Amino acid sequence: MNILAELLTNEPKYRLKQIQKAWFDLSVNNYEEITTLPVELREKLKNLPWLAVKMHKILKSKIDSTEKALLELSDGELIETVLMSRESLKENKGSSEWPVEERHTICVSSQVGCAMNCVFCATGKVGFKRNLTTEEIVDQFRFWQRRLNGRISNIVVMGQGEPLLNYDNLKNALNIILNNTEIGPTKITVSTCGIPEQMDKLLTDKDFPQVCWAISLHSAIEQTRKKIMPVHRKDFLKFLVDWSQRYHKLIPSRTHFIGLEYLMLAGVNDNEKHLKALEKLANKIPRVKINLIPYNDTNSQGLSKTSQEMIEYWHDYLMKAGFVCTIRHSQGQDIAAACGQLCNNFNYD
Repeated sequence: MNILAELLTNEPKYRLKQIQKAWFDLSVNNYEEITTLPVELREKLKNLPWLAVKMHKILKSKIDSTEKALLELSDGELIETVLMSRESLKENKGSSEWPVEERHTICVSSQVGCAMNCVFCATGKVGFKRNLTTEEIVDQFRFWQRRLNGRISNIVVMGQGEPLLNYDNLKNALNIILNNTEIGPTKITVSTCGIPEQMDKLLTDKDFPQVCWAISLHSAIEQTRKKIMPVHRKDFLKFLVDWSQRYHKLIPSRTHFIGLEYLMLAGVNDNEKHLKALEKLANKIPRVKINLIPYNDTNSQGLSKTSQEMIEYWHDYLMKAGFVCTIRHSQGQDIAAACGQLCNNFNYD
């Protein structure tokens, strides 16, 4: 049983909400400092660690502003979380000047390891160990919040693990963050390989926050996707079209897109046949965004990066076809912090 939950067994339910609110107060550093709690309860909680994660090691990229943290959990297991910072122009109405602001996106993990075993992903080679608790997911946010003095702009649940296989803890963690910070649901993106039962479940779950979704597609041809993603199920692409239509019926907001993540692998999924298949599939999905991802080296045998010229050709073709299409700028490659590289490797000093 969760120690905090056990200590709150005979307390009013609102005590937990008071504690969760205090978690995000940068002026509070331990349970004894939560002045909204009675002294007796603070005494009971005083020996609990303020964070469920402890920094084991941190690396800073030498080519950009990315940071990767290796965090130790209470049972000694390790996970990674990444901070990506980027400057952008900030709108300044009524002025001819456009000041620059720095945006901070954090990438959080949902599991220790991963059971999906995608051939291009280093995390899958580690294997699955366990789900993260609600607090361990939340505390990755709190870790960066304290390091950045609260300046977090976006959250992507694209770290280690398959988020939808940790459904309840993910849902609870996202709700805690949304209820106690200025982060809005459209500033959170959850990436999934596609777990049909859980995808259906979240459409009928009124408590699941209306965050954005990115589907790890990587091929619109069944045989190819199954080859590189063992989790792929027969007729998943048909399911995805149907699910996307139901999703947009439930959430008609124009700010909610279905993201299709497409990792481009030379000679595997980057020829004309695959491009036309992607175009055909994307035409069936309303309000879709396509994100082309250059392959980051994960020491996967037989895999190599599609040429930049080919990636740009795909991008231009899809844009001309009327889609919103981007090419991901992978940050932190020199410290193995980019897409698919998270495997607790910190031998980069």
